[in-house]
Amino acid sequence: MKKGGLFVGSKRCVAPVVTLCQLILLGFVLFFAGCSSAPDRMPPAAATTISASVPVPSARQDTVHSQEAPFGTLTVDRAVEEALRASPELEQIKQRIDASREQVKQAEASFYPRLVLSQEFSATDNPVFALMYLINQRRFTPDVDFNHPGREQNVASVVQGEWVLFEGGSRLFERKAAVSRHRAMDAELQAARNLLIARVTEVYYQWLQALVFTGVAEQALDAASTDESLGEARMKVEMALPSELLRLKARTAEARGNLVAAKTNARRLQAALERLIARQVRHSEIPQPVLEEWPSLQEDASRDSGLLVKQALDRRPEMAAVRALIEASRNRVRSAQGGLLPRVGTTARYQWDSEDLGDAAESWLVGLQATWPLFEGGMTVSRIREAKAHLLEMEARGEQVALDIALEVHQAVLAVQEAAEKVKVAGERRKWARQALEETRHVYRNQAATVDSLLNAELSWNQAEVAFAGALFEGKTAQAVLRKSLGDFTEWMEARRE
Repeated sequence: MKKGGLFVGSKRCVAPVVTLCQLILLGFVLFFAGCSSAPDRMPPAAATTISASVPVPSARQDTVHSQEAPFGTLTVDRAVEEALRASPELEQIKQRIDASREQVKQAEASFYPRLVLSQEFSATDNPVFALMYLINQRRFTPDVDFNHPGREQNVASVVQGEWVLFEGGSRLFERKAAVSRHRAMDAELQAARNLLIARVTEVYYQWLQALVFTGVAEQALDAASTDESLGEARMKVEMALPSELLRLKARTAEARGNLVAAKTNARRLQAALERLIARQVRHSEIPQPVLEEWPSLQEDASRDSGLLVKQALDRRPEMAAVRALIEASRNRVRSAQGGLLPRVGTTARYQWDSEDLGDAAESWLVGLQATWPLFEGGMTVSRIREAKAHLLEMEARGEQVALDIALEVHQAVLAVQEAAEKVKVAGERRKWARQALEETRHVYRNQAATVDSLLNAELSWNQAEVAFAGALFEGKTAQAVLRKSLGDFTEWMEARRE
C-alpha cells in the first residue's frame, strides 16, 4: 500500500512474538557488549616534560648561579618543571581541550545513522486511536462500531533508524569548526605554558635578588657593628666624642632594620614561588646566589627588534590560537549558509503491536524525505549574519594580538638594552664605591677621617651593591620576558617533546 509518499507493508506474525522483555534484554546485551569492547577512557595526551634546563642563559654564563647543596638546591629548572606539573591553570586548559575533543566527536557523530529502540504501552477509548490499535493488531472486524469501538490498549515495540544524507554541508563545516577550535585550545595550552615558564623564571630571579639584598644587608650590619665597636674603643681612650658613638649606634640600628625588611621581602617572594610550584621550599633548597657578569645580556641587547617581531609572530602560540579561531569562524559561516539548501534524509521503522503481549502483528515503514525551507522569518539569514559578525570579531582580535605581540617584543628588547647599560654603570659604581670604603676605613682607623666620612662611604657602598645586584637581576628578568615574548619557551618545549 502506498500512502503519503511512504511505502507501508504488513505481515501476520508467524514466528515467536518479540515481547517487551526480549527487546529490553537484547538492548542490554548490545549495550554491555559495546562497553566491554570500548576502552574505559580516552588515552591521555602526551605530557610535556621539562628536564634540568630551560631556554635561559646557562649556569656557566649566568650572573647568578646556585651552589649545589647535598639535598639539591632549588634551581630555576626544577622550579619550572614542578610548576608545569602542579599548575591548576594548565589543568583547567587540559580539561577544556578534552571537552573540545569530545565536541569534534559529537560533530562527527552526526554523519552516522541513528538507531532507536522504544517500548510503549497505551490505552484509550478515543475512536480514532482505538480503531488504529485494532488495525495495527490485525484485529479489525466489520462489526466494529466506529463511533463506539470501546476501550482498547496497545503494546508497541519499535526499532527505528534515521540517516540524514545531506544537510547543505552544515555538518561538514561544523566538524571543521570543531577541529579548528580544538587546535585553538591546544595553542592556548602552549601559550599558558610559555607564560607560566616566564612567570616562574621572573619570580625565581626576583627571589634570588631578594636573597642577594639580604646578604648585602647582613654585610652592612656586620660593617656597622664593627664600626660601632671601633667607636666604643676610641671613646674609651677619649679619641671620639659621644655624639660620634651615638651616630654609629643609630647606623647599626638602621642596618638591622634594613636586614629585617630584606628578609621579609625574600620570604614574600619565596611564598610567591611556592604558590607557583604548589609546595613549600625546604630550607636546604634555598640557593646561595653568587654575583657574576655574563655575556648573553649584551648579545640580546644587540639584536634587531624588527626581525624579532617577525620571529615572534611565527612562533607565538597566541597567533596560532587566533588563526585557528578565525578558521573556525569561517566554517561556522559556511555551516550557517548550508541552512539555505535542501535537507535529505531517510527513515526505516519496524514495529510489533499486540493487545496483551500475546500474538503480535508486524509492520514496517521505509521513507525518503526531502525538505527545503523557503521562508523561516529570516532565521537562517540572521544566523549567517551572526556568524559573519563573529568572523569579523575574530579577525579584529587577530590584528590586536599581532599588535600586542609587536609592542611586547619592542618593549622587551628595550628593557634588555636598558638592563645591559645599567649593569655596566652599576659595575663601575660598585668597584669605585668598594675601593672608597676600604680607603675610608683605613683612614678612619688611623684617626685621620671623621665618622661622617665613614658613614657616607658605607652608605655609598651599600647603595652601589644594591644597585649592581638589582641591575643584574633586572637584566635576567628582562631576558626571560624577551624569550617569552618571542615564544622561545614554547619552541623549546616542542623540541624537548621530540
